[in-house]
Amino acid sequence: MKLRDHPLMKRSNSYSSCGWPPIWTNTRPDPNDKPQGEIANLQQVLRRQDLAEILFLVIQYQNRRYMGAMRFDDDAFCQEIYALLQSQLGLSLKEIGDVDVSHLP
Repeated sequence: MKLRDHPLMKRSNSYSSCGWPPIWTNTRPDPNDKPQGEIANLQQVLRRQDLAEILFLVIQYQNRRYMGAMRFDDDAFCQEIYALLQSQLGLSLKEIGDVDVSHLP
């Protein structure tokens, strides 16, 4: 099973579950600057202690940095995905979405 297809990676709603790829945001006030999908390469994966169920992904696309957040309902699955994404830094989001995660719960 591919990462993007794992049942725990499905977005049930914007507040309670993650989705692959995340929705990309930026810090510029440009309403037309909303890239979507498995674009660019993964540059960073961040996880804060006080927000342990949320991963923040950073990409660079067309010379601009974007961040996406993924919120998980399952803490153990979140930790597994964090470790997996850390091992995939530099790869394209498409390649990461294709990773076999059938071994995960």
